[in-house]
Amino acid sequence: MGDHSDTGQIRLEELGYKQEMSRRFGVISSSSASFSLMSFMTGITGALSIGYMNGGPLAAVWGWIIVSMGNLLVGLAMAEIASSYPIAGGPYCWTLELGGTSPFFTLVAWMTGWLNVLGQFTLTASTAYLAAIHVSVMFVVSNGHQLTTFELFLTYAICLLVAGTISCSSTRGIRLYAVYAATFLVAGGAFIVAVLPMLAPTLQPASYVFTYFDASQRDALGLPNDVYVFLLGLLMAQYSYVGYEMPAQISEETIRADVNAPRAIILSLLSTFFCGFVFLLVVLFCIQDASLLESGVANGYIVVQVFYDVFKGRYGSGLGGIALSGIPLFAIFNSTVLCMTNNARMLWSFSRDGGVPLYRVWAAVNSRTKTPINATWAMTALAFMLGIPIMFSTTAFTAMASICLTGLYTSYAVPIALRIVYHERFEVGPFKVARLQPFLNILALLWIVFIAVCLSLPTELPVTSHNLNWAPISLGLVMVGVLIAWYLPTIGARHWFRGKNHIQRPAAPEASVSRQATRSRY
Repeated sequence: MGDHSDTGQIRLEELGYKQEMSRRFGVISSSSASFSLMSFMTGITGALSIGYMNGGPLAAVWGWIIVSMGNLLVGLAMAEIASSYPIAGGPYCWTLELGGTSPFFTLVAWMTGWLNVLGQFTLTASTAYLAAIHVSVMFVVSNGHQLTTFELFLTYAICLLVAGTISCSSTRGIRLYAVYAATFLVAGGAFIVAVLPMLAPTLQPASYVFTYFDASQRDALGLPNDVYVFLLGLLMAQYSYVGYEMPAQISEETIRADVNAPRAIILSLLSTFFCGFVFLLVVLFCIQDASLLESGVANGYIVVQVFYDVFKGRYGSGLGGIALSGIPLFAIFNSTVLCMTNNARMLWSFSRDGGVPLYRVWAAVNSRTKTPINATWAMTALAFMLGIPIMFSTTAFTAMASICLTGLYTSYAVPIALRIVYHERFEVGPFKVARLQPFLNILALLWIVFIAVCLSLPTELPVTSHNLNWAPISLGLVMVGVLIAWYLPTIGARHWFRGKNHIQRPAAPEASVSRQATRSRY
């Protein structure tokens, strides 16, 4: 199956895997998928209150720039690895290749795979939950009706069901959907950016947007200083940079993935930075009454509150703002679809190596669509079940969101760390950043550690059971659970998971000989 002249497929077969899915994605469609999954509109709409309430506009704007630069470092490091190992599974497969065949690194790869799988489906659940919350806010603003827990859960379930159905499409269908989602995100964002300032009765001065620091939360929450508050505010931007590994996850559906996947990672990051920065600035400039952002009709949901206030101030009615809020709603839903597509590929790849229970079921590729439909519905079901506790407990949702961020970024850190330590094992692919090594990988790893610390900081002092930051606890519990599953007597994964040891590697063709001469010096 496939085009045996495709350099990505040649490299895949060198690594011991056969081509099972159709290669339809190119650099534009692959970057569109990643761009729409990250969805600057989703992150800013859902999390602007975190940045604004922890430092005001200054924290939101400059935090966006800092976080964007940090994630670009990580993206460059990941892109170089993805170019050498264009395999679905991303960080998990990279860890297998860079770590070697010793039992210790097989365990490390297995843990990396589980961290990525858990991070992926909690990301899907969190995004679908945000879609349900957005619908709830639109109802509250329009007619005062607060969705009941059942209505909220029903909205969540419908979002997942539709997203799962779309994700079961053929590779060509998913490619078209990714291009549509990116086009909608850019066009919808451009419409808001053009219309909102024109309609706003007043605009905030540049000094407010770029230099005003709100320290009110510092004293109210017992936080030690302004720097601490600013670090908490960084999380708003970080929520917008989750999932840019997607071009790597769909490598086996991408033409010349060794070239196009790394380019797509970088292109999607740069697009998110620019579009998100412009969108964020417009929202902040169009704030009408800062005192209403937390206590207005949108109940602290800042973007919808700004939309409502602009139309209310211009026309005496906020209905236009409610209608405008439909654009972020569709962007959030599109992000949910692509999250589902992304984590289905991760589960499929992990299952192909026997990394999960019932792996033969989840590793199946549908003969008609050439996509992992079983894995898609497995992730849909897991996300659905995850919604049951988070609908009834804010603490449960916080814990799941923590697993999403800490799990994914820890899984990113592992192959980057191995790339630094075992650089002599790394075979450079077509996407080269050799002139930046080893400093690029070191800085990328330091950024991941830094943002992980920020994720783990207490958001209120003194710490109590009610304000506990679940990020480090959630990650610790996941790691303990994975280790227990590995070392269980008789049925533990150490008895049956072999990682890449099961792969029968063919004799290296001519195409691979040149790679042997381009092993990394750093």
